[in-house]
Amino acid sequence: MSAFVVGDGHLHYLLTAALDWDRSGHGPLRWEAPGEDGAADFRRGAAWGPTAIETALRRGRELTRATADAVGAMLKAQNLRSVNHRYARDAGEADPYVYRRFPRPAEPVAVLKALDCFEYQSSEDATWEASEALAFCDALRHRAIGRLPGYEAAAWEVR
Repeated sequence: MSAFVVGDGHLHYLLTAALDWDRSGHGPLRWEAPGEDGAADFRRGAAWGPTAIETALRRGRELTRATADAVGAMLKAQNLRSVNHRYARDAGEADPYVYRRFPRPAEPVAVLKALDCFEYQSSEDATWEASEALAFCDALRHRAIGRLPGYEAAAWEVR
């Protein structure tokens, strides 16, 4: 398995897709940052405890034009961490990320493929499975799948 640092254009494409698709009636793309110690009452599949709502609000993230630079920087940092781990090097900090709108419209299948690429390049170190970057990718993947032709018309429950 090899890994490389994806270009800013790749990140621009993912973020542009998510930003453009928020106008489809679903609102901004949202995901949860990784949990911290003591947040055991807010885990998928667990009953909600007394601080679950507070924890969910604290961990909640969303992509807007105002947060695009920070989200891109988070994705870029995870990708660099992965490549550094894979090749046992320390390339230092990632260059600052500044979001630029991608010039072409995003297509759901192309976004899914771009997510696969990003995840492959960014999953080499032990932090990946509990990373905010993975949570972002999962959220965007679900949004892209929902935009595939025929998805909205398909039955929710198959009988």
